[in-house]
Amino acid sequence: MSRPLRFTRMAAACLLPLLVLPLGASSTPVGPITEIVVEENRIGPKGEGCETFVMTRARARAFFNKAVIISGRQQHDFFLYGPCSARGTFKTRYDTWQWEIRSLGTGSIAATNGDVFLLGDPRQESSVAEY
Repeated sequence: MSRPLRFTRMAAACLLPLLVLPLGASSTPVGPITEIVVEENRIGPKGEGCETFVMTRARARAFFNKAVIISGRQQHDFFLYGPCSARGTFKTRYDTWQWEIRSLGTGSIAATNGDVFLLGDPRQESSVAEY
């Protein structure tokens, strides 16, 4: 004969952080970002509308929270080239990074040692079948 499970206060206290943590935590490819600085906006040809491409700290943080690290091949095959960009820096626990975010969902980050990583926002992925 099995005993019915009882949901105790102790069980609730143990489970609550597991349920709430994803709501408050954000994930970036390089860990938590503590400071974002936008140094340059509206980079690119005026004929492409780049004078209206303005990156804010909030927009940059949203991009980094959604972006994943991609290869050059993945960037070529699955994302469109954005002619407009913005540049800046951000800090993590381990480094100050240079960043560039392009207008169609790609970007790059560079560490002070010269390592560069390409980023892509999966929401901006472009299917080859569409073209």
